[in-house]
Amino acid sequence: MPIRIDGGVTGSRDENSSGNLHPSVDSYLAAIDYSFMPNAVKIGIHGSGARGFGWLNHYWKADVPFSHAKFGGYLVTRLDGYTQADAEALVTQAMAAENAKTPGGDVLLDVQPIFKFKSTDVASQPLDVTGDIPDESDYGSWNADMVKAGDLLIARKVRTELDRDEAFVGDRSNLRGYFSWGSNDAKFNEKAYESLTFAPGAIGDTAVSTSARTFLPTSGGQSLITDLIAHGITGVKGYTDEPLLQAIASPSIAMERYTSGFTLAESLYAASRFVGWEDVVIGDPLCRPAAWRKQ
Repeated sequence: MPIRIDGGVTGSRDENSSGNLHPSVDSYLAAIDYSFMPNAVKIGIHGSGARGFGWLNHYWKADVPFSHAKFGGYLVTRLDGYTQADAEALVTQAMAAENAKTPGGDVLLDVQPIFKFKSTDVASQPLDVTGDIPDESDYGSWNADMVKAGDLLIARKVRTELDRDEAFVGDRSNLRGYFSWGSNDAKFNEKAYESLTFAPGAIGDTAVSTSARTFLPTSGGQSLITDLIAHGITGVKGYTDEPLLQAIASPSIAMERYTSGFTLAESLYAASRFVGWEDVVIGDPLCRPAAWRKQ
């Protein structure tokens, strides 16, 4: 059962609990019945400033449609943005994608080679989490996952730009998928980030710790997914506080599911290891672009 939230607060740090993190409201709701499920696994998540608890997501890497009866929990998404018009456009774009005769442009996967990885790492992605996390995973693992996503999409004849240069990619239009390091990229360029525009139905994520810390105009700090919403992305994942790299959506899972006809919510949740953590998923949960249903 998908749930859509329109506006509201996200998450915070508990100043009375030695820096423990509260989950985002959205992710708390996604896991609202996990504590009553006999097979649910609660884990400690620590490292890089993160300190708290989450649940292993029962829908992680699932390859069948979601149902509450089968998996427990909920797929919770949010309609939000800098303005009411930005939030409303998320639904308009989802509807346009469901009826579009043309699929849009490229899926952009902006690998940062400074965060090194081995070619042999690609096949093992995405890595599973089975218990408590004592530290953040190696940055190369997410690079490798982007490469795996690129290989998968190219094999499916989906137009894909798998960029392996150090420069941060900008000046791309009509994108139908986007994964990058955002402001964590060693060569991040804010002007380039804000130059990206998206086709109806596009989804993505950025490996940025606080990319969903606010949906209000602000200055300073890390890059925000709100800018991507303002530039037309239809679905995107973000984080209210430090989630660790393990919490970022797997590009290979997200794009494999989405291009196989799964919904926006199913694709981004299947790509997410945790619920009850810092995650926020933006977009109309039932969006299923016509172009992807034909893959």
